[in-house]
Amino acid sequence: MMDVSRHPTFQALQQIIHDAADAIMEIYQKADLGVEHKSDDSPVTAADIAANGIIMAGLRALTPEIPILSEEAVVPFEERKTWTQLWVVDPLDGTKEFIKRNGEFSINIALVRDGKPILGIVYLPTTQEGYFGVTESWHDIEPCAVKWHLDEYEPISIREPREPIVAMTSRSHGPALPADLKETLKETYEQVRELPKGSSIKGCRIAEGIADLHLRRGPTSEWDTAAQQAIIEAAGGQLVAPSGKPFRYNQRSTLLNGHFIVAGPEITPVILDWYQQNDQDNKDN
Repeated sequence: MMDVSRHPTFQALQQIIHDAADAIMEIYQKADLGVEHKSDDSPVTAADIAANGIIMAGLRALTPEIPILSEEAVVPFEERKTWTQLWVVDPLDGTKEFIKRNGEFSINIALVRDGKPILGIVYLPTTQEGYFGVTESWHDIEPCAVKWHLDEYEPISIREPREPIVAMTSRSHGPALPADLKETLKETYEQVRELPKGSSIKGCRIAEGIADLHLRRGPTSEWDTAAQQAIIEAAGGQLVAPSGKPFRYNQRSTLLNGHFIVAGPEITPVILDWYQQNDQDNKDN
């Protein structure tokens, strides 16, 4: 595998995300996090705004030809519907976890081409762990999936299912794994363990092979999933709607996602069958 850590474009993206993380952690140490609420009552902090400014400026300097869609800089569909390539940014994924000061938040940056997330980078400021995935060649970076911590880099991939099956669940957005799905999984795998985490950490843990699945049945937005989807797919996993179709981005006026499943090719069909048999509300992206 190529040494992506030496690639100048990767290094530039890494610097952008590290700079944003430094700004987030500076505010994280303060007594006042600068919490406000948007029109939809979702929280936003001074850290969201500071990180967004750093990322937007960095991406514009790196790729001035590529437009940016960010949670903190939403662009009307009439303008962005003509974009065939764009950055999709969440400067602070897990704002509720940030406010709770439990450390479970991330920075997400994705590159989308023709609706598909082809590059994703996720960074966890409190643990200094970073994840990077490329599914299609871009700027001479070949498809790869890597994790870094400080100056150490390693390739990552999803794991073969093993006992116990580890299901990532949401820290702040319930419910937990449905009891009947857990029983369905136990028909093949006797032990099923639930592990709650915040933000895109859940998908990254699956991509690196320390968890097996995540079922999300609450609302998310495109900037919540695009980066982790690229990383998960690059690592050999899937992020799909209950229909089995992968999410696509910047294709609709709404930026809201429907339900989704993250898992490897062995477990994904089990969850999709469970959806069909239980007549769930099959919201597709």
